[in-house]
Order: sequence, then C-alpha cells, then structure tokens
Amino acid sequence: MPNPGRMFEVVQMLRASRFPLTADAIAARLEVTKRTVYRDIAALQVAGVPIEGAAGIGYVMRTGYDLPPLMFTPEEIEAISVGLSLIARTGDHSLGMAGKSVLSKIHAVRPTHQPSIDQTHLIVSPWHSIPAAHFDLRSLRRAIRDERKLRLHYRDGAGQFTERAVCPLAVVYYIDGILLAGFCELRQDFRHFRHDRIEACEPLDDFFKGNGDRLRKKWQQSHDLFSECVPR
Repeated sequence: MPNPGRMFEVVQMLRASRFPLTADAIAARLEVTKRTVYRDIAALQVAGVPIEGAAGIGYVMRTGYDLPPLMFTPEEIEAISVGLSLIARTGDHSLGMAGKSVLSKIHAVRPTHQPSIDQTHLIVSPWHSIPAAHFDLRSLRRAIRDERKLRLHYRDGAGQFTERAVCPLAVVYYIDGILLAGFCELRQDFRHFRHDRIEACEPLDDFFKGNGDRLRKKWQQSHDLFSECVPR
C-alpha cells in the first residue's frame, strides 16, 4: 500500500528539481527500491498529480501544481515542535507569538492521520539568561525586511549614551544575549549593538532598498559571528 508521507516526499523532490529525476535517484534519496518508486509515481498519476516521464528516462512535474494539505514525517514533526519551543529561550515575545501562530496553522491543515504537533515526549526548558529588551524586538526584524534605517538610542558598556543612524542587517541570537548587526553611519562601518543596551529604537524615513543583501554579505565576510560578535 502506498505510503502518503513518502509520496509527498516524491512530489516535493520533483517540484524542487530543475531536471528530470530517475527512479534510481528518487529511490536512493528515500532509501527504497525502484519498484516502490514506480508504484508511488503510478499512484500519484492516478490521483491526478501532473507527473510526466517514464522508467529509464526520468520524471518531471508540470509547473503550477498546488500541494495537498501539509504532510510531515514523525521526525519532521519533532523538529518543528522542538524548534518552536526553543524560541522561548530568545526572550523575543513577538517571535514567540508568531511561533504559536505557526502551530495553529499547521494544526488547521494537518491531515488527521499524521502525528500531532503537540509532542509530549520532547520537553524543552524555557530558561534563558537573555536580559529583557526595552522595546519590541519585532521592530528590528521589520526594519531588516523593509531595508529601512533605524535611529538607536544606545548606551555602551561604560554607560556612555549615543544616538546612531543604522542600516539594520541581522539579528543574532546567543545563549545569553541578542545582537543587532548593522552599518553605522556615525562610524561608517559595521557595528554590533546589544539589544539590552538599546534604550529606544525609531524607524526613519530613509531606506537602503536594494542594498541589504550586499551589505549583509560584506558584513558576513568580515566578521566571525561566534567569536568577534560575542556579547560583551
């Protein structure tokens, strides 16, 4: 009898591939026999999935095919459950709310025969040592997505207060802190700002549209996230 989870994986592989996939390639990926792949593809074709091709040549998926309701393997369900639970350790409350929204959406479209997303055998401690923020961290993530400059009211480790206009590029989550990486217009260089030392954060009317990816790549090339950027 065809396995719904495995058939979903076949569909995913064909949708993601730019070239025809042979039964050998699919079988190796799924760790099954070629005969099993042939049966799964035949069942999908009978169900109306637009797969074209033949044995020995390869298979392709016609464009425009919409996937059925979300289907996950048990291990994928466990990965989602643990990953979303770990969000609590960031102390980022708005991100935590978004995680709960993800869970509700998965519940809404998950077929009834799949494992529940509520994993009672996988327990993640919510404890963390990240200090509380003075503002909603959602504003940082939104500004990064919008490629919009921010004005930061920042107090450094010595207690000195400054105002900075920054092109925000990335939020880096550590065990004991969160950093905003950005291009500082005052210093004309990349700088890192501890979230708990940002006393206020205001979006500016200035944007850096089209430059976010370029600046982010340049920053990543010049900094080691897990040595030079450790919160201090």
